[in-house]
This record gives sequence, C-alpha cells and structure tokens, in this order.
Amino acid sequence: MNYATDVSPIIVDVETAPLENARDYIDAPDLSDIQAPKNYVKAEAIADYVEREKAKRIADFDFDVTNKSALDFNMARIVAIGTWSEHFGLMAMMCASEAEEAAALDAFWRMAKRRLIVGFRVREFDLPMLMQRSLYLGVNFPQLDLGRYARGSGIVDIYDRLTFQDIRQEAVMRRSVHAFCRRFGIQVTDEISGKDIPALVAAGDWAAVESHVRSDVLLEVELARKLRIIELPVAEAVI
Repeated sequence: MNYATDVSPIIVDVETAPLENARDYIDAPDLSDIQAPKNYVKAEAIADYVEREKAKRIADFDFDVTNKSALDFNMARIVAIGTWSEHFGLMAMMCASEAEEAAALDAFWRMAKRRLIVGFRVREFDLPMLMQRSLYLGVNFPQLDLGRYARGSGIVDIYDRLTFQDIRQEAVMRRSVHAFCRRFGIQVTDEISGKDIPALVAAGDWAAVESHVRSDVLLEVELARKLRIIELPVAEAVI
C-alpha cells in the first residue's frame, strides 16, 4: 500500500480493552522465592509473612492484568476505531467481536491509503495497536515507519508536535488530549477517559464507548486545525 499523502489527512483514535483471556498469555507471578526476614523466628510468624507476600504478589498480578493489559499491544483488543477525514466525515466503528474488529481494521487501512495519518500519540500507541491487532487477526496492513524522525512516513503525531519530543522538559501541565484542548480554549464536555473504557465494555455500555471515541476524534480535529496540520475552514482561516 502506498501512503504517499497525496490526498487529505485522516485523523484516527482507537479505544482498547483487555483480551478476555489475557491471563492465559501472561506468566503467573513467581511465589517460590518468598522468604521471611531473618529476624522472623517463630514458625507461625514466618508462615503468616509468606502468605501475606504471596497474596500481595497475586493482587499485583491481578491489578496488572485488569489495568495494564488494555495498553499492551499483545494483551489488548480494539473495541472502537474513530476516524475523521474530509471525504468520509466522522466515523466510529465499534468492535464488539473479533469479526467486527477485523472488518473495522480492514476498513481503516483502506480509508487511510495514500492519506496523511494524524492523531494524538498515534505514532506510539494507536498505529502500533492497529498494526499488531491486524497481525493477530490476519488483516493486511502496511509496514509503517513509526520512528519519531522518519521522513516521508505519512504520519503526524499531535502529541509530538505539542511536546517537542526532541527537547527534554520537566512538564507541569498534564499532557492528555483533554488538557491540551483546554489550553487552546477548545471546549471539552466528555467526562469519560480511556481508562474507563474497559469497564464500559465489560458493562456492555457501547453507547458510552462510541460517544467517547467520537468526542476524542473531534477534539483531535480541532487540535490539528490549531497546529495547521489540516486546513482551517474558510471562515476560520487567518488571512
């Protein structure tokens, strides 16, 4: 596929949740090396300490499976793909099953062909996730160069543009898409964040997932306009 960016850009945002069987692919915590400190001498105290440490490691493992798998390229699935382009307008493709996910992935790669792909952290999250899920589901996809300084890659990351990733800075402001929108005076009404998506999916609240992905895409459109990544409407253009 040729991503020569000879047509208008496409903005993309994906929402993810853990694989239902993510636990099957993650090594269980090693409990064999747990030992009580040497100052523990009573057998009862030693046994109690070991059991408490085992419980803590298991709880940490469960927390990681529940809260980190959604951001892991190999432990997550895509539950929504939101896009915007001048040609197709705003779209939200919901993925309640792997079949729907595969169809949405195929549709995205077709829509993105020859377009500049734009998004917030799209280089470091959305595109790798789209590529990895395409790999697992057998969907054809382009081998994009996701390097920060790759030339001619056809990718523009709004986050990179706003944070000057080649310059180190101790940031004070939060660096979320909502934070940057507020900084630019762009109204944010959506109270859902990405970390809420797994729970919404588990509860079957697909309407909330769709509302959130649509909101994020439109916010990224507005940021892209502020950065002149996409052309401003005539009424907003600065002459």
